[in-house]
Amino acid sequence: MHLISKLKMLSDRLYLKLAIFWTLLTLWLSLISARNVSRFNVWDFVGFDKLAHLTFYAIFTVLWLLALRTKNINQKFVFFYSVSFGVLMEICQFWLFNGRSFELYDILANIVGSIVGFVSFKKFIN
Repeated sequence: MHLISKLKMLSDRLYLKLAIFWTLLTLWLSLISARNVSRFNVWDFVGFDKLAHLTFYAIFTVLWLLALRTKNINQKFVFFYSVSFGVLMEICQFWLFNGRSFELYDILANIVGSIVGFVSFKKFIN
């Protein structure tokens, strides 16, 4: 069976759990202190920072779209939510003084990731 067909067969409840988990993971990784980030070497695993942002927000968007696909929720709202979440995380990094920095390129990578996730969902899943 094709991977896309298998993805469609999984339950909305499972996707909702995965979307919530991914949101909390993204929140945690976005807001932990810079000292903790360097200790975990999370970004070294992914390869480079902007690619990590793009990947996280693409997955974030796809998971929320899958979780809410049978609900009466406009998919553009999910895209807007994903973009807003990515911008908010960068703003929080600026205001929390946790050794993390606000970067416009991180916001851009988050937005591009949301676009990639949205377009991938529309093209391959929906």
